[in-house]
Amino acid sequence: MPRILLSGFEPFGDFASNPSWDALVCARDEGMFETGVRLALIPVTYDGAFEAFEKAVIEYEPHAAISFGVYGSAGESSSFREGKNIGERPAKLYLECTARNRNGARRADNAGNVRDASEIVPGAPATLPATFPAELLLQSLKEGGFEPELSQDAGGYLCNHLFYRGAHLFGDGFPYGFVHVPPVDSMGGALSLESLAGAMAIMANTLARTLEDT
Repeated sequence: MPRILLSGFEPFGDFASNPSWDALVCARDEGMFETGVRLALIPVTYDGAFEAFEKAVIEYEPHAAISFGVYGSAGESSSFREGKNIGERPAKLYLECTARNRNGARRADNAGNVRDASEIVPGAPATLPATFPAELLLQSLKEGGFEPELSQDAGGYLCNHLFYRGAHLFGDGFPYGFVHVPPVDSMGGALSLESLAGAMAIMANTLARTLEDT
């Protein structure tokens, strides 16, 4: 049975919860995953985010991994993904295909740290590709009734930071990628927490079936 590592972020700023993590827990508790899954909670700090992800990889030795983060409406002082055209009630899921070797968000992390527009890994390539099967996950989500879209820009904050460091160290070792999910209905989004959990399960289960076929 393939082992899949799924990560989501802790709450940020004034938000008491983060659906990138809460939906993973919901999917696990409701038995939505068809394969062996380990969940990793990622702190919203530059110093701790990749450290937590790397620790989970070492402990679980996954065959594939997906990291999740949440985006939100313009003007929210949160860890949400900037720059997406999300409308009034966001519902899209963005499968990030390119990690960029630069920090650049003006907002501080949960420890109060801000990173200037500098390289995440000095001297490393400017971009790295996601190595999970993005097109296949996209199709599976569409068949499940969701609104996925491929994206080439994961922003300049912790989401891209974790994505780049994960792709840099592990992208050649196992399929890995990042997905931005919308805020849930309690936060102004269009999806319920249970629906978002279902979308995450579709991606994990599709990825597991792909590994079984290889």
